[in-house]
Amino acid sequence: MARQARTRRPDDARLAEAFGEQWRLVSAGVDALPDAAFDTASPLPGWTVGDLVAHCARSGGALAVALSADPAGTAGGIANGAAASGADVVEYLGGVGARAEAVADTARSDAAGLGAGELRARLRTAVAASAEALTAALGAGTPAGWDRVIDSPGGPIRLGDFVVTRCVEGVVHGLDLGFTPARDAVRIVTRALVDLLAARAPGRSVEVRVPPFAAVQVVEGPRHTRGTPPNVVEADPVAFVEVAAGRLDWATALADGRITASGDRADLRPWLPLL
Repeated sequence: MARQARTRRPDDARLAEAFGEQWRLVSAGVDALPDAAFDTASPLPGWTVGDLVAHCARSGGALAVALSADPAGTAGGIANGAAASGADVVEYLGGVGARAEAVADTARSDAAGLGAGELRARLRTAVAASAEALTAALGAGTPAGWDRVIDSPGGPIRLGDFVVTRCVEGVVHGLDLGFTPARDAVRIVTRALVDLLAARAPGRSVEVRVPPFAAVQVVEGPRHTRGTPPNVVEADPVAFVEVAAGRLDWATALADGRITASGDRADLRPWLPLL
């Protein structure tokens, strides 16, 4: 079956700044953790906090690695005036689940034998390298700017879309570590996850609202056209991110009021978690 056409969101005007701000926040939060915390269990089953920090270093540094592999922007870029072929945010995030086991193994391997100080330093170095690489890529007149295609852990992807996925990693894992995320990063991540939900549950019978950042109609069924929608889900942005990432149970979010759902079709559990 042919894939349904999807309109890509324009690159956010504050994407580069949001990426840098969120990852600096994560790095500063890790710097403030006591050494003993690194050996404790993280919210991710089977991961210690040290494993999670090691994974953050790899995720936060992945942009620097991708850009250093093609510093002049020659492998991707523009072809005949159009962006060269590469995955978009939804396609990339949609494949995260299939890579989860390998990601966990790599995180444990990266953390093995490293103390808290070494893990902190690795994260700081990775975050700084990615921020510098992105600034250089966008400011050096590279052929395609955000449309440049780079090689990522999930395959070829537009630079703009890959930076969004790095924001997703930074926000989700920052929350895992107990850090309040940067507002611009949450906005960008919320919109990316709303797009993923719309791709997973196409339709117009349920209106999902994540004020003030996003709203979308999803789920097959009768289409709503005017007046108050009969099926509405409304979520706090952080709660939406946590439910989408599998960190917060749908029933728990409903019980504590962080998500409200009304209407016979407003149960999104068949499509959750998204990541």
